[in-house]
Amino acid sequence: MEPPTLVTNDFPYELKQFLALHIESLAQLETLLVFQRDPERQWIAHELARELYITADMCRGICADLVNRRLIVPGDSLDRYRYAPADPSVDKLVGQLAQFYRERRVAVITAIYSGPVNKVQTFADAFRLRGEE
Repeated sequence: MEPPTLVTNDFPYELKQFLALHIESLAQLETLLVFQRDPERQWIAHELARELYITADMCRGICADLVNRRLIVPGDSLDRYRYAPADPSVDKLVGQLAQFYRERRVAVITAIYSGPVNKVQTFADAFRLRGEE
């Protein structure tokens, strides 16, 4: 693994940015990492759900979101998915993220859950009236 060039508090900037842009929950991250571990495997949603200890419906929702983010693709039949990032640089980032998650799990989880509050605040700020500022 090549060391990232910019690090913020020992957390690679590129990984923090990837998490902020693409990962909204721990379940979503762990789903992506299961796909990344075996990129040729086509997972059936209910099998993947069992692997991750989540419901099949939740798994389908996560998979749909990961498809929209161009991190996985639908498989060759209904309800199947496989790992296939649209960009090779994203594949490299996901590999680095997997390694970092194994080594610094708490830091990654903290980064994931510190992001949504900021996203909600940004969304709320978009509706602020100009006179209120």
